[in-house]
Amino acid sequence: MNLPGNSIQGKAGSSQLGRYKLIQLLGVGGMAEVFKARCAGPGGFERTVVVKRILPIHGRDPEFVRMFVAEAQLLGLLHHPNVVQAYDLGEFEGTLFLVLEYVDGPSLSRVMSALRSTGKLMPIAAAAHFAYEVCRALDHVHTLKGGDGEALNVIHRDVTPSNILLTQAGGIKLLDFGVAKYRASQALSVEGTVKGKPAYLAPEALEAKSIDNRVDIFALGVVLHEILTLRSLFESDSQVLTFRKILELPIPSPSSFRPEVPPELDAIVMKALERDPDRRYQTAGEMAADLNKFVGGQKMRMDEVCAFVREVWTRPAPARFGGAKLGSPEPRTTEKSTKRYKNPRSWGARVRRFLLGNTRPRLRT
Repeated sequence: MNLPGNSIQGKAGSSQLGRYKLIQLLGVGGMAEVFKARCAGPGGFERTVVVKRILPIHGRDPEFVRMFVAEAQLLGLLHHPNVVQAYDLGEFEGTLFLVLEYVDGPSLSRVMSALRSTGKLMPIAAAAHFAYEVCRALDHVHTLKGGDGEALNVIHRDVTPSNILLTQAGGIKLLDFGVAKYRASQALSVEGTVKGKPAYLAPEALEAKSIDNRVDIFALGVVLHEILTLRSLFESDSQVLTFRKILELPIPSPSSFRPEVPPELDAIVMKALERDPDRRYQTAGEMAADLNKFVGGQKMRMDEVCAFVREVWTRPAPARFGGAKLGSPEPRTTEKSTKRYKNPRSWGARVRRFLLGNTRPRLRT
């Protein structure tokens, strides 16, 4: 599907970017634009890929270029069936671009939107299966080592439904490492900077404390809660209320909205959502083990999971969902939704003071 009014022009009015032919604009974020593209070679060789091109307005900004290259370097090290693969990093007429694997299914965010539009709920076993697959991806990401054999301490920092793609085979692909933090990039990170979509931030990230891989586990807990209930767990009309829900208010279990959620799965979700990181799952592998045990007892075959996703995704729905393809612009793109809250040391205290009615935190984006 070509999106009306969306240009697929490359540099100087061309739809060609080096050896990649741009065939469809999939989305535009705050840092880059994303295209479906085709790469051709000798003997009739062809491959469909995704090209992520840095926006011209940011092409000369050292910080944007650094983030773009850092994402490419990290993706070059990641090799896992549940992580979107990077094929190439190139430059064409002064524009940097990253070539990524093309995935043949929708984002989890769009499947959830389609479910809401049809009045259906995600089968409990399918929701747990998708969360298990994300755990496998995160376990690989969190335990990644560099060429020197030392841990890179990678944190994704943007585990959200729009960054989880479903494949036709029933698996998932985790993507968008544009705000990921890891050992080699930490020296260049701004102290006190918090990145990620507000409704998926762990309490320690909001309070500008030191963070580790457990912030991704908290975010996955939010995602699993939302795909089970099709309700936003923390997102509200104002960021202040969103932060208050994350920091202060009781966190409801999935079964409080959907009584048929079994106690075992309730317990997994709520452990991932513990506000105290030490009470949370300590690794994605631990959470994966519990989810795998739960999924194994549900007796839902993989072909049933695939059939369910295909049935929901191909069913006629309101215009905003009909015919949409993988990577089409989400209601909130990753880059535009990502906030950078700058106020080291005092940010968490200022949020808490506001919640007590003493002051109003000021956000700098």
